[in-house]
Amino acid sequence: MFRLNRKFLVILFVFLYVGSVLFWHHSPVKIRENNLSLTFNSMMEHLLHGRFDVDPTTVGKEGFLRDGRVYAYWGIFPALLRLPIFLFPNGLHLDVTRLSCAIAAILMFLINLRSIDYVASFFNSYQSWLKTLLFLAVGLSGVQVCFLCPSLYQEVCLWALVFGMMFVYWALRACLEVEEAPKALVWMALASVGALLTRVSMGIGAYGAESLLGVVVLWRCFSNSSRVSSKTMFRQLCLCGVAVALLIGGVIVTAGINFERWGNPLTFANYNLYLFNEEFPDRLVRTQQYGLFNIRRIPLGMVYFFFPLWVMHKGGSLFFQDEFTRLIDAAELPPSSFFLTDGFFLFLGGVFVYSIFRSARKNQSWQITVGALAVIVGLFIPALLMLMAISMNYRYRAEFYPLIMFTAFMGSTCIQEFSVKQQWIRPFCMVLVGVGIISSIMSLFLYDLSELGPAQHLISNGLLQYYLLKVGF
Repeated sequence: MFRLNRKFLVILFVFLYVGSVLFWHHSPVKIRENNLSLTFNSMMEHLLHGRFDVDPTTVGKEGFLRDGRVYAYWGIFPALLRLPIFLFPNGLHLDVTRLSCAIAAILMFLINLRSIDYVASFFNSYQSWLKTLLFLAVGLSGVQVCFLCPSLYQEVCLWALVFGMMFVYWALRACLEVEEAPKALVWMALASVGALLTRVSMGIGAYGAESLLGVVVLWRCFSNSSRVSSKTMFRQLCLCGVAVALLIGGVIVTAGINFERWGNPLTFANYNLYLFNEEFPDRLVRTQQYGLFNIRRIPLGMVYFFFPLWVMHKGGSLFFQDEFTRLIDAAELPPSSFFLTDGFFLFLGGVFVYSIFRSARKNQSWQITVGALAVIVGLFIPALLMLMAISMNYRYRAEFYPLIMFTAFMGSTCIQEFSVKQQWIRPFCMVLVGVGIISSIMSLFLYDLSELGPAQHLISNGLLQYYLLKVGF
């Protein structure tokens, strides 16, 4: 019965994602002239001619001026997706941003469904309620809903999340089935390269997790060499070699792109050349003083992503206004908290972390624990970078989701022993899913109303008044 209902719900959810991205009355493809949404069109056109700059009339102030040419800092993968449009008349002016966002949202959902089905294979019949809650939470909250506001910025994040969720799926297989790990490393490498060519922070996290897990897998291979056949050993090492080759290839391509853009293979963006600096001269000073990433910003990052007190007033000014103004370029609306939109996943992640320490004390499941910890450490990198970043934007929440979803899916496989003894867990999870769905939909609605960029001056007279004006009251 649930299988039939789930098929119906999957179709319904897909229509909801497409509807949210396209807003029903918007065409997925438009003809535009000199618009930011055409930046990837220009990037693809120039790549076909062996150039790495973009048309200044498309990227506008988001460009970086170097040696008389304007460059964009985004990865090239969204540009590669534009290659088919050049087969159409006037294809250079076809804006497919909305269509691309819709496709990415659907792919991300389908990948997460595969993750649910995979971890559910470790459930017993008593845990059918957990699979249902995972399905509802994945389909209607968090990573799947909060970003369905189409723009070039969101497109990059959505495709990075596609690769991030692909990485998570294969990381689950690598951790929960030791014999699957070498094969999983190859697919994780593909996901890592895709992420690196889309959004560098996501790619660095995937590369870090892949590298650490790869060391663990190689150690397992050599420690078990006496217990497996030479043929099996050779196959495992060949798969690990393919994964390494893919990772190296991704690094070489990325280094080449960086060199062509900035003259340095290790530079991903040179903000000294950012055209927006003309309108915000204080940003260059702040960058020189505190850098693009600084550990002093971690408390502000925790406030922004988890405890959004920064939108509240105290004594005629906003909470932490002086600290935000001094250390960061922008704190973007809407206010949101992972505790609200993703409380269910955070709870499952907490269960997994508790299980790790419990297993360590009992000396159990050490192979799963070591592999999972390697992935967690790597996926923590992009989240940490966003906590330290000079600009805190709503879409940067995307960097947290691979870590959140991986720990949540792992936690779902070990919650059984707790839920049997602790009867409060099941209703508590139901409440968390309900809160997550409502909060995610509200966040999406507010995000659609909000302006991109710095928000402190916009809400100086009150957050409620700002949004009431936005809706016409």
